[in-house]
Amino acid sequence: MSSEDVAGVGVGMPSPEVGRGWGKYKYIYPPNARGQEQLDIMLRMEAADRDPMAPEYIEQEILFMTKYWHVSRNRFPYEGAEQQFLIVAVDPVYKIEDMTPEMWLDMQQIWYKLMNEYQMEGGAFCMRFGDPARSGASLTRLHAHLIMPAEGEKVRPPIGGKKALKPGLHL
Repeated sequence: MSSEDVAGVGVGMPSPEVGRGWGKYKYIYPPNARGQEQLDIMLRMEAADRDPMAPEYIEQEILFMTKYWHVSRNRFPYEGAEQQFLIVAVDPVYKIEDMTPEMWLDMQQIWYKLMNEYQMEGGAFCMRFGDPARSGASLTRLHAHLIMPAEGEKVRPPIGGKKALKPGLHL
């Protein structure tokens, strides 16, 4: 690991191991972007040194916030999803081991709230961690997905990352 990869890493910042090979990025991992629109937003925010998932910068409606999490619909839902919510750390938390017991409990309460208020009859909870080249995450701030597939559909959140951009995408 080069000293450039470690520069600026401290409390609350992504681990130096996150995004190996794409180390110049602090908040994003471009190879896991699902489309050009998402990638363009990610790159613009990164260039401005803004975390695209920070509540003050996120470019989508926040449905509600708690002390630890903000919740929105996923602007770029997975294929086959009828409903998909993002539960994103309010504070700059980038590593799962930095979650407190209170954060876990709060996330559980959000999960129940979303299931009840949005009549989610079944689905999945997905939370990635660690190196995006392994986890499949496109953004480094800790977040989870709560997904209900459309009737008769399968949703396959990518677990496992890429080392290069998807064909057709460009920086």
